Amino acid sequence: MMIDSNDSIALKDMLTITSPVIKSLVDTFVTPKLEKLRDKFSKSNEIGKIPTDEDFTEYYHRTFKKLIVVNTLVFNNSQKLLNDIFIPLTISSTSYNKVSYEIDSFPQEILDEYSNVLITDTAGMGKSTLMKKIFLEAINEVNGIPIFIELRRLTKNKKLIQEIQEQLNSANKNFDVDLLMELICGGGFIIILDGYDEIALSDRDQVTSDIQDFISKNTKNSFFITSRPEKALTSFGNFHEFKIDPLTRKKAFELLRKYDNQGTISSLLIKKLQEQDMRNIEEFLINPLLVSLLFTAFEHKQAIPFKKYLFYRQVYDANFENHDLTKGESYVRDKYCKLEIDDFHRVMRHLGFNCFKLQRIEFTKDELLKLLSEAKEFCAGLKFNESDFLLDILKTVPLFAQDGNYYRWSHKSLQEYFAAQFIYLDSKEKQDLILKTLYNHFNLEKFINVLDLYYDMDYKTFRNVIEKEFLIDFENYTKEKYLEQYSVSEEILINRKELTFLSRSFLFLASQNSSERQFDRNKLNKMLTDGEKFYKLNNGLNGMVINSKDQYIHCLHYHNPKSSLALLLLSKKNPIIKTRGNLRRRESAILIQIDANEEYKLFEIDDSADNIINNIKNFEKINKLIIATCMSNYSIDNDIALNKLRIIRESIENEKDNEFLIDGL
Repeated sequence: MMIDSNDSIALKDMLTITSPVIKSLVDTFVTPKLEKLRDKFSKSNEIGKIPTDEDFTEYYHRTFKKLIVVNTLVFNNSQKLLNDIFIPLTISSTSYNKVSYEIDSFPQEILDEYSNVLITDTAGMGKSTLMKKIFLEAINEVNGIPIFIELRRLTKNKKLIQEIQEQLNSANKNFDVDLLMELICGGGFIIILDGYDEIALSDRDQVTSDIQDFISKNTKNSFFITSRPEKALTSFGNFHEFKIDPLTRKKAFELLRKYDNQGTISSLLIKKLQEQDMRNIEEFLINPLLVSLLFTAFEHKQAIPFKKYLFYRQVYDANFENHDLTKGESYVRDKYCKLEIDDFHRVMRHLGFNCFKLQRIEFTKDELLKLLSEAKEFCAGLKFNESDFLLDILKTVPLFAQDGNYYRWSHKSLQEYFAAQFIYLDSKEKQDLILKTLYNHFNLEKFINVLDLYYDMDYKTFRNVIEKEFLIDFENYTKEKYLEQYSVSEEILINRKELTFLSRSFLFLASQNSSERQFDRNKLNKMLTDGEKFYKLNNGLNGMVINSKDQYIHCLHYHNPKSSLALLLLSKKNPIIKTRGNLRRRESAILIQIDANEEYKLFEIDDSADNIINNIKNFEKINKLIIATCMSNYSIDNDIALNKLRIIRESIENEKDNEFLIDGL
């Protein structure tokens, strides 16, 4: 990848300006800590293994240069300075008492309030870009000792402290891990851990345990963690969770204008988007990645695709057919592997699916060549050299980027697009089995973007496999839960089934003065999960006075990962998922006497007729309490869901008896 000449000059100027700033940061924050550590070990043989000022200075120069330049799908085989295409993003707390911060500089206010911050959101919302911005602004504003770590580099054999050591090491020195750990324990570090969801599943438990152990030993520091939604994130109970707010139309248009520096393409595209018949494309304008794909797709064909997977196909086409502007618009780079566009796409599908199975986006050269060899064997009839293909995906069709000795997908969602295409076009008789395996996986949340793409590619198969399994789960749930033992109306009973499907809810007591951050979340997590790791704590907490002691009853919700599928169906406007209105707290107030002598004693909202919260006086009020305290405002629609299941079953049976495909042959 190359930086264009103007950006190259700007980068040199920026590095020149930043050099004294880095020196100031090291002198102010790092040097005093190193001197203190050297004094402590002055009589030890280990003193020569202590990091130096020069190690940190070199690290900041190298990392600043790396992070200030971004590689996006928009610019094909060129790169841009982050500041040229960055727009301020707003993050909002997922707690009931919602707080928001717009990040355009170093977020000191957030760290003053919450020393440990977790940012979770879906693909393409800008989590990594935000972390890069925070790291760079920490340097620019001379604020603490920032360290940037890409968590995909961690494995069960490579601990976090080893990755930090590797990042800080100069070329000709190897300092001691234990001494580095002692330095960090002293505090003042801002440690950014980017991409928790990119840790290989096979290493997840060990890496998570290592990260938790590292954080617990370094409480004088601040931490950022970013991730797509993951069930395992509940183990970071002392982190305050935020999500990135969707882009407004104004910000989306601002981003589009940055891509061509207020040029003709963005002007034409924005004008097109403002037309009335373009209102159904709103969902693509709230996500920074999709905004960039929209720009690339429009630049290539002057047309706007209306399905997400078509964005990726047009981006692929644009990259494959990319004109080398340095040699004139008519010049198209030859491909080293000599494959045509559809054959190249076929290889990429197999590569994408294999990488998706491994749940990795970064590889060594030998690992990637091995995967390409497997793709070549699968794609019978195609002849190409694996090394040539690797050159193509780095240069002529830049779907990968090289980072030192590693090769990674330009964006994780690209891998997911090709994986979804493989399931749709290449998996043949294994297609249903693959989809069922994804649906029943204990970590379904991790695969939701692939299912999102697949939904639009092949809704019929999605309906007959994924949606049918989801509806069968609901049908079984309605048969097993809340039977005729209750003296409440059928409407109220059905409402409870809808509200509790795919979740568990609990009541507990806490005093009036207990703010959300004061709740013992680790204790709650331990008490609530009961070893069922697939349940995820919803951060919504709510309460209402229940007695004269000013004690409050609160409600917590754990969601099965399959609730992420419900959210996907909602986003597709699938009628089996409905939205609910919000209830104010006073509307959900319940007068129920439970053991008021023990805080955090849990009362599960179950289907037992003997449970006091299920008596006729409390049953409907508990429904309202669930609605008022659950952060999500959607649930399954009982009548539509069961009717849809009947229709799917009938359709599948009719297809089995249909002979039209062979009639007349």
